[in-house]
Amino acid sequence: MSYFSMFPTQTYDFGREGIYQTVIDLYRSVRPIQTLVDNTAAYLYVDVKNGERPDILSHRIYGRSDYHWTFFLVNDFLHDGISAWPMSQEDLQEYITTHYNGYALETRPDLVYNTDGQIINYKDSLAGRFKLKETITGQTSGASGTLTKKDLYLNQLVVQDVTGTFLGAGDGNTLEAVSGSSSTDNVSVWKAWEYAEAPHHWYKEGDTTEAHVSNANFFSTTDDAATNLILQEGSVAAAKYTSNRAYVHALNDQRSKIRIVDPAYLTVFKDTFESLINV
Repeated sequence: MSYFSMFPTQTYDFGREGIYQTVIDLYRSVRPIQTLVDNTAAYLYVDVKNGERPDILSHRIYGRSDYHWTFFLVNDFLHDGISAWPMSQEDLQEYITTHYNGYALETRPDLVYNTDGQIINYKDSLAGRFKLKETITGQTSGASGTLTKKDLYLNQLVVQDVTGTFLGAGDGNTLEAVSGSSSTDNVSVWKAWEYAEAPHHWYKEGDTTEAHVSNANFFSTTDDAATNLILQEGSVAAAKYTSNRAYVHALNDQRSKIRIVDPAYLTVFKDTFESLINV
């Protein structure tokens, strides 16, 4: 059963010349209400096999390939279309290699106060600094690349198509100043992450939901107030994070388990959809 064959048609004069053509009304939309989606009697969960396309899964479940459209109706994340379908492990690796090439240059913003307690500078803050597509160059390493993203929440400059190796060890001992070619802005890099391994988000230790928080929430904290040790990776106060690579893998794994219409209810589901789309 072709998906669009169930849609109503209408006539339309594209050239405004009195010549009408019959076209499918693509503006119609029907979504199952959540109470029906949550009805465990009508729905099952299956694992999408590595590299399995929607039409192949449809054939495996229903014995025919043209019921693939049902997957996109009963799974919220698939409302975004085929781009949200789980990737094969090979495509996933290629996506990470392509999308997450280069470096994420992380800074540790620091507020600078005058003797009256007024803020006079946001040291190493990215706010209002740097321009996308300009060249970022390391003043010590000589490494350079194109700025493709500036993330104020994570305090990251994402630099791709890089030549050389940016410095910044994340221990406070090896820092590197970087500058923008057109903005002439500069900051000190605390850590130069390989972009795929850089934090996608930070979260509080013990928070099983991994609620996202800004890294700035942690970097104002010290390990020991008496000694005023600087927070760093590996320290007892170090925040937890999920890398871009780990996040993408977890998301793909999550999407690989999808809800399907129980084959016993498929005919009822199809007939109900067709009747509603033609109201």
